[in-house]
Amino acid sequence: MVTERERYNNAIKMEEVDRPVATSLTLITQEMFADTNITPVGLFDHPEDLAKLAKYGHDAYGFDSCEIFNIWSHVEFLGAEVEYNAEQPHIKDNIYTLTDDFVAPDMSKYMDFHKTKTSIAGVKELRKLAGEDGAVNCINSWGPLTCAGHLIGAEEAMMATYMDGDALKKLLRFISDFNVEAYRLELEGGQAECLDTLSMAEPTATGDMIAPETFEEFVLPYVSQEQKVMHDCGVSTMLHICGNTTANLPLMIACGPDAISVEQTVDPYEIVKIADNKVCMFGNIGPIEPLWKGTPEQVAEAVNRSIDAGFRMIAPGCSFVPMTPGANLKAMTQTVKDSKKGFAKGKN
Repeated sequence: MVTERERYNNAIKMEEVDRPVATSLTLITQEMFADTNITPVGLFDHPEDLAKLAKYGHDAYGFDSCEIFNIWSHVEFLGAEVEYNAEQPHIKDNIYTLTDDFVAPDMSKYMDFHKTKTSIAGVKELRKLAGEDGAVNCINSWGPLTCAGHLIGAEEAMMATYMDGDALKKLLRFISDFNVEAYRLELEGGQAECLDTLSMAEPTATGDMIAPETFEEFVLPYVSQEQKVMHDCGVSTMLHICGNTTANLPLMIACGPDAISVEQTVDPYEIVKIADNKVCMFGNIGPIEPLWKGTPEQVAEAVNRSIDAGFRMIAPGCSFVPMTPGANLKAMTQTVKDSKKGFAKGKN
């Protein structure tokens, strides 16, 4: 019998699978907090609670994998302060300007940083809870352009792609070099042996604002560098970018991920055709419509459309809305598991 972990890894590596995989992006809902009695206050400093929530989402709603994340940890080590108690966590104040001299941090202190310890401990705990047959995914940081936006301001970063490209590239190189070393230390420090995949979210590189030529100049070199270190440490990778990524998909593929996550804003048939079986397609169920505001029947309809188009891995097009009802989550995963569509090796 195929285990969840085997099916998950076969799907993302474009091997033969008997059906699609039901997976998630940042699965934390209000319902989950109520059911587990875990408090959101201070959550990202409590690895055991992060792991318990991830495992609960898998068990209660029927996902084929568990995901744990501490996505702000890299920029926090660089000195940014995060407002975690807001409805959407955010950086309180930008800590750099584009004209600063960026000095590499002392990476000898990285493994003693509290968020690094939390990230590694959470992955280890989730592997214990998931067992050897469970699939585990993690996300440790935003992508380099998004990190830049958090550190100097998103508007400043976007303006710099037109007004001061050389200065922005200097910042992106600083961030990407740091991220590479941070990923290496985390993965070699205990994460790699516990993980099946490591994910990257690069929403600032959205196709709604960045044309292919801009993506090639300010995203491709830096994301590629970070994807490489993940692969070198032995994990498969997933890249998520928000918005309509149709025009930029070939460049996203060139970044080197094993799977690409796309939103509901793309036509699933068109995006799979453009992917041309070069990468596992991941997504593209709307987190608002139908997952939050729709009915289980509407969820099932959207899921079946994405499966028919050729999505090997079914997931929300972006993070789940905290108010998403469990009934819709179950409709999503059950529709995937009821699917009779298999995938041949190398085919979406």
